[in-house]
Amino acid sequence: MDVAKQQQETMKLSDANAAAYTVRPNFEEKFRSTKIQDILYSCISDVLGDKKYEQEACSEWTKTITINIRDRLKSSNMKLERYKFIVQCVIGENKGQGVKYGCRCLWDSDTDGMAEYVYLNESLFCAVATFGIFYY
Repeated sequence: MDVAKQQQETMKLSDANAAAYTVRPNFEEKFRSTKIQDILYSCISDVLGDKKYEQEACSEWTKTITINIRDRLKSSNMKLERYKFIVQCVIGENKGQGVKYGCRCLWDSDTDGMAEYVYLNESLFCAVATFGIFYY
């Protein structure tokens, strides 16, 4: 009896350790930018909706958007438990001007990914970029 219990406990520990030594995500666990873009769109639309540009409110809107996106990515059923997320949000007044923003990252192109979405209405624009980095 004691030997059987020890074998069961050993099997449980080996399964837990196997997950800790995974260096590549499974196919189902990879960062998919098309699925992430749906989350970005819904979070931005929930916060901004039909709001007009207000300089004082933009900092609160960016915090709310980034926290909502991060929380939805962590709680989603997309099996992204081993990923660390970076969410960048920029809100500005839309007066017909052109805007460019950039970023530079060093990552593993097999496991890490990026999704972005740009929201526009008549008075403001919102550009959100989300980075998913697989945690080894």
